[in-house]
Amino acid sequence: MDAEVQDYDAGVFQRLNEFHIARDQLEVHRELLTQLGDIICLHGLHRRVGISLLHKHFEVSDNELVVREFIHNVSYIKPWAIDALSSTLPYIWKAEINDGRAVYYPLEFCDYPERLKADARSDLEILKESPAFLTAFANRLNELGLNEIFGLMNLRSREGFVLEQGETLLETTDEERRILTLKPAVASEVEALDTTQTLWMYTPAPSRIGAVIAGAECSNHCAAHCLAHCVSHP
Repeated sequence: MDAEVQDYDAGVFQRLNEFHIARDQLEVHRELLTQLGDIICLHGLHRRVGISLLHKHFEVSDNELVVREFIHNVSYIKPWAIDALSSTLPYIWKAEINDGRAVYYPLEFCDYPERLKADARSDLEILKESPAFLTAFANRLNELGLNEIFGLMNLRSREGFVLEQGETLLETTDEERRILTLKPAVASEVEALDTTQTLWMYTPAPSRIGAVIAGAECSNHCAAHCLAHCVSHP
């Protein structure tokens, strides 16, 4: 199978599963995540990318894409007009697999703080120049039937926050206004919520070839409108 990273296509985002469907799919396939982590670790990319649960909280038009921006230690994730973009970079990708070919389409973009832009660009170039990894990861997704459920996330997108001791990240969703707000919150309060994990990070295990899992959890409450991401580090 050949693999490449392609430009944004709004149709790929529009076809994503709604969150409640993605959550149900996760429960069926959760035990397969380690196999995906194995591919990441075997190619030495565990410090750069993790696994994201593919889902959407709102619709976008054909001339929009979703952008994460940072303002005073708070991240706002919302649709931007494509022609208004400047220095944003993709940070989540979905592999579309057809006729023995895998194309990785970006789903969301990040307007990184200035201090992170150079590293984020470097991450993107490394990913584009890793065809063996992209091919192996797409092959495993295809073999396991997971290409509609899991994608790749650049872990650099999490470094735009400054977290104090005992803090994690809390995401709230305003579906009517199409805005997700992500900001630090006290971890002990977040842990009391009913959570669904949406990000998996991996560390090579010294006792085996492959990975052990850490990640972020997503808590679903307030009639599926509020999400809490509990960041845990490997």
